[in-house]
Amino acid sequence: MGLKDMIQKIPTLCSKPETDAVINQHKDWFYSFTFTNGASTVVNDNQVDQIHTSRAAMIFPYLDDVYNGKWNSLTCCDLACHQGWFATQIALRGAQHVVGIDARHHHIQMAEEIKSLSNLSNLSFSKQDLFSITMGKFGLFDLTLFLGILYHLDNPMDALRIVRSITKSLCIIETQVARCSTKLECTWGTGSEHRSGAGIAVIPSDKIHVHSGHTITFVPTVEALYTMLFAAGFSRIYQCIPSTTMNEQYLSNDRIILFAHV
Repeated sequence: MGLKDMIQKIPTLCSKPETDAVINQHKDWFYSFTFTNGASTVVNDNQVDQIHTSRAAMIFPYLDDVYNGKWNSLTCCDLACHQGWFATQIALRGAQHVVGIDARHHHIQMAEEIKSLSNLSNLSFSKQDLFSITMGKFGLFDLTLFLGILYHLDNPMDALRIVRSITKSLCIIETQVARCSTKLECTWGTGSEHRSGAGIAVIPSDKIHVHSGHTITFVPTVEALYTMLFAAGFSRIYQCIPSTTMNEQYLSNDRIILFAHV
């Protein structure tokens, strides 16, 4: 199956001019939404578009294999869903219910506009801060998506615990990772004991992701991320190996996709 077959066009009863009138209200589309009437959003950053295309090409073959014939019983939560592209693609596959959650009002507004054009009854969006999410509020989901957000956080371990708490079966994590290094060492307690562990890079946040005065972000190495995911309660973790046509960040292992099973 080629990428064009994996990325589904969004059915709509609106005409192309009507669809264009809605999507052209925004000039900051981060994802390429394509409709069956020929309308589509325009992504102005080719590098961003290539990353998203590579991401989709690695994630959907796995999901389409795992959930083949089971989509109609699947529930999914897309955490930090941005404009809702992945949530929409899961809903188009016939999932029972998909909810996209994002902290930014503008993102949710754009996602809702795409939904209104498609009239997907199995798709909903909610403006929520990631750290306000609980199982009691949202329940459990068969599948959770945690794409492109972990490396923007200064408390990634708490975030992974939250994600695990609402994941019934599978979570897909996509993130930048710090380049591998030797284990870091420290003394412990009285100093007679020495401990070591995988490293985490502490770097300044980019301006758009500075939130509530949080000006730094923690970016784990692959080894550290595996350790954190196991500590959060996931039992099996598989890393997706990119093909040579993928974006160079995936090929250099600076950006990875993990399938974390409960």
